[in-house]
Amino acid sequence: MTLGFRNVMYKRLISTIIFIAYSAILIKVMVFKDMPTIRIGHVMLNFGGAEAGHAPNFVPFTTIVPYLLGYKGLIIAGVNLVGNIALLVPIGFLAPLVYPNMTWKKSLALAVVAPLAIEIMQTVLRVGIFDIDDVILNALGVMIGYGTFTILAKCVRERKYIHMLTAAILFIGAVAGAFYVVYPWGQSVVNPGVGTGIDLCGGTGGNGQIIGVAGDSFTLEHNDGRNLMVNLTDRATIEASTGLVSLSDLKIGNRVTLVGDDNRDDSFIAEAVFVCSG
Repeated sequence: MTLGFRNVMYKRLISTIIFIAYSAILIKVMVFKDMPTIRIGHVMLNFGGAEAGHAPNFVPFTTIVPYLLGYKGLIIAGVNLVGNIALLVPIGFLAPLVYPNMTWKKSLALAVVAPLAIEIMQTVLRVGIFDIDDVILNALGVMIGYGTFTILAKCVRERKYIHMLTAAILFIGAVAGAFYVVYPWGQSVVNPGVGTGIDLCGGTGGNGQIIGVAGDSFTLEHNDGRNLMVNLTDRATIEASTGLVSLSDLKIGNRVTLVGDDNRDDSFIAEAVFVCSG
């Protein structure tokens, strides 16, 4: 066995181990939603994806288009669009390292099969709902990963290191630019449980006023005059100026800010609820 062959096999073994390990992480995060909620400014972000309470989505671009148009806000749109794409990029990048005979057609097949498997698993295990838009975004991520690999591999073969450096700088600049656009620079970051007079609604008065609390939901009189039934996801958080509270702590008359998505039955699925002060 030649030294060159050993090096090739060693690199493939390492790539395979990394591929398997990352696949396990994807299953943990995307199927079992095992990832903490993260706060940016006054917004709570749940990277675990859609929760129970949403209806399955089989119509392409049903959620993608509203995100692109900014109906959900830049932060939530960025997390859902960029997050679903970025999570699958390493799969597309690592696949040709594990399987050197990978082609565009085979990569496209992987881009379809992998996201479908994730959506089907979470549906069968009843830890999430099927969303065709997630499949589309995940598939795009796989293809971006594969495209990145082929470009970098070509640059390495042709020793075009200046091109590689330029691409890296452009990529870092794009990420920094996206962060600058979506981050709420004018808002202070609020730490749970700190202070008692902080207005988590930022002086806006929130989305509306609670007019009824029952079971695992409450009714909100929205600022536009309509009554809105608000259901909480299993991992939803409710926060007042004193810290995290439970649903039973909400009172009629409380004004709140909601973070989540509209449901198809005209109700609202909340991932986070902020109780306004004052």
